[in-house]
Amino acid sequence: MVIHTFGDSHSRFGWKHCKNNYQLVIMHHLGPLLAYSFGRDKLNYIDIRNHGVNNGDTLVFCLGEIDCRCHVHKHITDTITYQEIIDNIINNYLEAIELNVLTSNLNFKNICVYNIVPPVNKYNTEENPEYPYIGSDEERKSYVLYFNKKLKEKCSEKNYIFIDIYNNYIDEYGYLRKDLSDGNVHINDGIYITNFMKEHNL
Repeated sequence: MVIHTFGDSHSRFGWKHCKNNYQLVIMHHLGPLLAYSFGRDKLNYIDIRNHGVNNGDTLVFCLGEIDCRCHVHKHITDTITYQEIIDNIINNYLEAIELNVLTSNLNFKNICVYNIVPPVNKYNTEENPEYPYIGSDEERKSYVLYFNKKLKEKCSEKNYIFIDIYNNYIDEYGYLRKDLSDGNVHINDGIYITNFMKEHNL
């Protein structure tokens, strides 16, 4: 059994440093893809069978961090809340996952959805101008927490595994721990991902 991660850069960072699991994890980086875009376009981004996936493997979908960091805030209006924006993204995202799984005609051991990793403090983390921090630190943290809450609920409905290692990677203020990060927005030390995988027999 092999674990295949599909998604943005968070499908690589952390996973490629999982302790003693290099041989088990194959990472399929789809570029800076949004959960919004994946959900909107449904079957346009991956063909699971063409990625070396076999019956009995586990799939992990890793999308949404860029949505929370760069996009949710700018779509909020007087009549549209961030909760409504995120609800729409997640409904479509999970529907797209389900469609991609069904059309593969393969039987998987597990279908997993990876949590959105903790946000960073803007003042002490270099900003990529192509993917800026939109909204205050506290606002972006609210988006991430709500996104993860709804992901967990949807995964429960669909009998998917929600990979929730969020609290292991937050500092005392609720932001990404620098000592476990790459110095930017990614998890670097995958120890808690590895622990989750082992505890849940992944």
